[in-house]
Amino acid sequence: MSKSIAGTLKPVAYSRSSTEFVNTYNSRKLSEKSGADWDDKENPTLGEVKREIKNHYLKAQDYTCAYCQQKIVVDHNGAWDTEHIAPRESYPGFMFTPENLCVSCKDCNGAKSNKPVLVNKKRRTFPKQSKDYTICHPHFDIYSNHIRVVGEAVLYLPRTKKGQTLIEMCGLLRFVYSFADYEIVDLNIGTKIIALGTAFQNAQSDLEKIAIAQILKTMLDEGLRAAALKQLEQM
Repeated sequence: MSKSIAGTLKPVAYSRSSTEFVNTYNSRKLSEKSGADWDDKENPTLGEVKREIKNHYLKAQDYTCAYCQQKIVVDHNGAWDTEHIAPRESYPGFMFTPENLCVSCKDCNGAKSNKPVLVNKKRRTFPKQSKDYTICHPHFDIYSNHIRVVGEAVLYLPRTKKGQTLIEMCGLLRFVYSFADYEIVDLNIGTKIIALGTAFQNAQSDLEKIAIAQILKTMLDEGLRAAALKQLEQM
């Protein structure tokens, strides 16, 4: 887990050729824009712009996902997705706005998909304030103000409603599910229960306690269910 980069993210500053391309795109009527424009393989300049965007944010974010904060250092950029915070399918006019861009891991990007993040879903001009978003925004919010990440279980505990929305939207409970081995019949979960219990004792708010309690309940319920099924199979 790397140090949080959210809230300190430096927007991409386009090169001269990329600026010309972006300005030309932005000058088009909204009705002439589409989220599919991002995948136009016939335009070589677009490819250069996309590489410029991804290379910038990988370095600016120190190879750290804007949503789960996991650090993944790889030799090729294919392991990462360029992320449009306000989805390009819904808001093609924001496609190249620097503050609407970052990089995320493929799991977070896939979970978030095209889910709405704007308070005003009909917004036409790009919103530049934290209050305009339902999730903690990589450019406009400090991640740790909204989500606390705890221990080896990689618990994502919401500190605010925006943090809770991000946890749900990006499927961040997948980390604790993996920690709990939900797909494995495992009765030896004592150390995991202890880790979660310690996190519960050290919880900094009632919201955190509720989140941990829900995880513990699910973890125990799934463990008992899997054990019961195993016993039935052996009868």
